Amino acid sequence: MAKKGHVEIIGAGFGGLVTAIGLADRGWSVRVHERRSSLGAEGYGIAIQDNMARVFSTLGILDDILAGGIEIDRRDSLDGNGNLLLRLNTGLGRYRISRHHIISLLSKRALAAGVDILTGSNISGASEEGKIYRSDGKSWSADLIVAADGINSKIRESLDLTKNHILRKEGGVRVIIPRLPEEIENDRKHGTTMVEAWSGDRRILYCPNSQTELYVILTCMNKDLSGRVTPLDAESWGKAFPGMTPLINRVSECADWNESKWARFQTIRLKSWSTGRIALLGDAAHAMPPYLGQGAGHAMMNGLGLAVSVNEYSNIFAALDNWEGRERPLTEHTQFWTSIYGKTIFFPGWLKSLAIKTEKHLPWLALQYSRASKHIPTGCESGDFRT
Repeated sequence: MAKKGHVEIIGAGFGGLVTAIGLADRGWSVRVHERRSSLGAEGYGIAIQDNMARVFSTLGILDDILAGGIEIDRRDSLDGNGNLLLRLNTGLGRYRISRHHIISLLSKRALAAGVDILTGSNISGASEEGKIYRSDGKSWSADLIVAADGINSKIRESLDLTKNHILRKEGGVRVIIPRLPEEIENDRKHGTTMVEAWSGDRRILYCPNSQTELYVILTCMNKDLSGRVTPLDAESWGKAFPGMTPLINRVSECADWNESKWARFQTIRLKSWSTGRIALLGDAAHAMPPYLGQGAGHAMMNGLGLAVSVNEYSNIFAALDNWEGRERPLTEHTQFWTSIYGKTIFFPGWLKSLAIKTEKHLPWLALQYSRASKHIPTGCESGDFRT
């Protein structure tokens, strides 16, 4: 069967691989370029919310995805001394899974669909006419180019598409450490828990990533020099969270500080998600802080939505216009509300505690936070669905 067209995709992350699979399944010839020498993922752990699970289900890999993770039973919000402010049964994002596990399964699914994946392929530029250029001088032509090359996208910057690039006042460091036997035993007795604790401008969130791994993210203000330093300043963090000193010491001693670095959160909005034959998605097009856990979700939804649009339209430019018009409003809704959630960092302690305690009594606010998670992605079946 003749191929419908050829696409070159830059970046083998969530968005790039889902786009590749979606187009290959619809009869396109697909090549993916990954600048690193092997396929992997940054960010360590991810909560699988319903919109993401729908994408995985559509691709036929949901069961394998969930088999590599762990189900979270409840979410606790604490103050710096370890006092419980709020306890909720986990509704959205009940499964926590290693990003490396997901990328491994997506890449296998892409290869099975006939996608060609080139590692160590550093793409340095692209033209609106449909050509990409590698740093060694090699080039390829395509009917469609998809730039999913991350928050520091070379393609985005070369095309002058940026509308807003906000370096936020806060950032964080993510680590993975081994779980203790008593933590695993406690799961069996009382269920698994995700914990989020606040102390001033600092925040610690941790939860199991698998039966053997604990995912931890520590966030603080960019101006907080002792908070952002890596390796971790355990004494400084211990003073801020006296009720969590044992965990902080474990993070300091067990994390891989060659890999884990503090990074400033960013928000990126573009003038347009496409120009000529080039489309941008994921952090290259719509980066957002991690508070609602939907950066990867939107990358995957928008990647699958792009595959649907170019399959529906014979004209690639009309397809790109349709795609952006359909997917962008929800993406920007999530960018806005994840920033709103992040503003609690700047609240004084008493107001922060009040905001956390009243969250469950404000269903309208919860609906804004969960809108993306409850969304049925383009290309996925409607109907009741829960992970």
